[in-house]
Amino acid sequence: MRTIAGDASHADPAVTMSPSFRRMLRLLDGTRSLADLAPLFPHLDAADLRMWISELLRQKMIKRAPTLTRSQRLRLQENAPSKEIQVQKIAEQIRPWLAAKDIEASGPRPRPAQLARTARLAAIEASTAAVSMGREGFFVSPEPRVARAPASGVVLIVEDDEIQAKIVAKMLEKDGHRVRIAHNGEQALAALREKPAAQLMLLDVELPDMDGFAVLEQLRATRGLKGMRVVMLTGQADRASIAKGVVLGADGYITKPFRPQMLREAVQRLLPGA
Repeated sequence: MRTIAGDASHADPAVTMSPSFRRMLRLLDGTRSLADLAPLFPHLDAADLRMWISELLRQKMIKRAPTLTRSQRLRLQENAPSKEIQVQKIAEQIRPWLAAKDIEASGPRPRPAQLARTARLAAIEASTAAVSMGREGFFVSPEPRVARAPASGVVLIVEDDEIQAKIVAKMLEKDGHRVRIAHNGEQALAALREKPAAQLMLLDVELPDMDGFAVLEQLRATRGLKGMRVVMLTGQADRASIAKGVVLGADGYITKPFRPQMLREAVQRLLPGA
């Protein structure tokens, strides 16, 4: 069940936490068991579900129900050592990036302990996403970043390779989507101002003038565009890069090179019925 700190974190949109973690924290109100949560988070296997809950326990956002047996308490603490080492490594890799990003931002700086918590939550979700990417070639978050996104059916492709961009555009147009193309970050930011607003952005991480993370950060800071779905197209499938996307609000990742069907399925999951 949630603690006072967990209630505060769940209710505060300023706390950097993915929609999936926020939803899990909301559901852990003392009325649900681990078995109840499993079908609500189908993208998590049993080991990942335990790891997510263990992290919320570790950060004192939830506490164990007094009715748990000793064996149940021990099972919650049984994270695979290899996964914990992996999470620690990712968190250590992105903490300097988080600290530098917060130095550039206005307002009060988070304490080192807050940076460490943010880094671990992002690292755990990145670890889960990387498994899906290895299995399916892509990952799409089951939780939308906001409740509503612009329902325009427009897909913005941000890809510096003109041939690759045209191939993706032709495929999406064949599926009935309207498409816009930008070949660098500056063009992408200009395209964001076009009406109707795009519903989904397929964003290459490596662009000639700025990286895709900078584009994503500006998008999430722009009023009226925060609901746009964003999938990162990347050859950087390392977990630290995925964790950066988690922190900045990416909805998914597709590993390059990718098969057309992978892209099609990812788009369909994010724009059902569009």
